[in-house]
Amino acid sequence: MTHPESQLDQSDLEMIDKHPGIPQESSSLLEAAYNQILLQIVRGSLPSGTVLKTTKLSDELGLSRTPIVQALQRLIADGIVTQIPQQRAVVAEGADRWLVDIHEMRLLLEPHAVLQATNRLDSEMLDLLSEYGKAAEPTEQPHWIQPARAFDYLLHTSIARASGNLPLCESIRKCMSFKRLTYEISEDAPELLQRDYEEHLKILEALKKRQPETASAAMLFHLRSSVEFRKPGGNIF
Repeated sequence: MTHPESQLDQSDLEMIDKHPGIPQESSSLLEAAYNQILLQIVRGSLPSGTVLKTTKLSDELGLSRTPIVQALQRLIADGIVTQIPQQRAVVAEGADRWLVDIHEMRLLLEPHAVLQATNRLDSEMLDLLSEYGKAAEPTEQPHWIQPARAFDYLLHTSIARASGNLPLCESIRKCMSFKRLTYEISEDAPELLQRDYEEHLKILEALKKRQPETASAAMLFHLRSSVEFRKPGGNIF
């Protein structure tokens, strides 16, 4: 029988395995440039309407112009940056809310995905999720943080994949690719991960019991509590 890990795309496995620090030594220059520019946008360092000059960004980020240009093209494709032909790229209106808006989209998508996925997830994938869950159990040592992030990513993307709805799956996977940035922004990251871990276990338990409504309710509570948990003055959920 095929091991469930083989059902994951290579991009999923890479996302699970790599440390989500930004930038990462193993990341491509494009990925590093993209992440650093996006972080400046969501932190408000590059507010809406800011003209993005490749030379200036290259100097500030210590990267050549090539990955900067490529990163801006990707940001334009994502809608975070806009560009009128023959003019410079600028930060889109409301782009500073990008990660918050991503989370609001997850609130709409993921509870529905769980309803579809609960009876589709096979026992092997559920066993794999349990393994990741055990490995992610919080401890006093910092090494538990990376397994907790891996468990987070695998649980949400496995549910998306098992929903049987390809556009829904791809939308959730795209959202989760941005989720890793929240750990870099939020000062609550360790506490947030520990709270997330406990809620992830409740979702997984409902999946194991094949209880779609319970799993969906647990997912909705989990996503809503991510917003409510934010400390006063925090700039991200």
